[in-house]
Amino acid sequence: MKTMILLGLCFLSALQATQYFFRDFHSDDLERAIHLRKKLKKEIHTCAQLNTLPHYTPTGERKADPCSAEFKRSATLSYDLALGFLTSGKQPYAQRAKEILEQWAQSLEVVGSKEAKNLVNFYMPYMNMAYLFIRAKFPSPIFERFSHNMLAYARTNKDNNIGAWSVLFELSGALVTHDRDLLLRMAQQWQSWILNAIDENGVMAKEIVRSNTANYNGGPTKGIKGIAYTHFALKPISIAGQLLAENGFDLWHTHAAQKLFKAYDTTARWVLNPKSFPYYQPNLIGIHHNAYFLLLNKYFKSLAGQEAIKQDHFKRDRFRLEFNHALIF
Repeated sequence: MKTMILLGLCFLSALQATQYFFRDFHSDDLERAIHLRKKLKKEIHTCAQLNTLPHYTPTGERKADPCSAEFKRSATLSYDLALGFLTSGKQPYAQRAKEILEQWAQSLEVVGSKEAKNLVNFYMPYMNMAYLFIRAKFPSPIFERFSHNMLAYARTNKDNNIGAWSVLFELSGALVTHDRDLLLRMAQQWQSWILNAIDENGVMAKEIVRSNTANYNGGPTKGIKGIAYTHFALKPISIAGQLLAENGFDLWHTHAAQKLFKAYDTTARWVLNPKSFPYYQPNLIGIHHNAYFLLLNKYFKSLAGQEAIKQDHFKRDRFRLEFNHALIF
């Protein structure tokens, strides 16, 4: 009952104060900056079975198999093209995005391995959000059915980075399929994930220990990707918070949001001073992968976060937050 009351209050707040960074994504330079005209001509190759192997081996990272690589590339390509349509109004971008989404919807039949299910959690959000950008003028019942079917692979029970991506996956799927009950559950799960995964110091214990081998949480490189995985978890949960706010559940004033802001501040301080990271070692990986800082900065003023924003160029952000004028000005 308390949760329902809280969500009701958040809904009233959203009607009054929500900032729409995705619905009203404005960018004058996106088309040129991410080479959309060239991307319009890129071909994709779908497959029927996704049987991804573990990303890590005992000695390092494994190169993705062709099908997994194509699924990842298609997801981010469809997102870029759909966002290009949203910001420019040019219909060929939307038409090509729709074609890519429907090609996968009509081709993929089997998601076989555990790693393949993880891959779906990591990359279906891009496809779902791409569709949300174009649906008003280019609806696709084919993709909507596919999105609904893919939800069977959600791993929302996980309290690590996979669980964070799964919240965004199920949330974006709920928006694609108009599933209000699922949307409500994700508003609750967003809070639960944060409260369980982030401690009172703004640290995610399961992420900061990550190595770069199949000895995921140990070995001689324990923690070498700890900051990278912290970013990898905070990015989707931050995007999910914004999508919830834009769709009737403004949770930015909850206790969960305060813990998220604490994690943002803690992570920004690590970015500015890597030697303060608990598992500091030479050649830490992924220190500056933090464009979601731009989003959280709109709701919480972290001095460390603001300083990190000044220093970074956000080259690797697949959600393209660094091109959204509402976030950077």
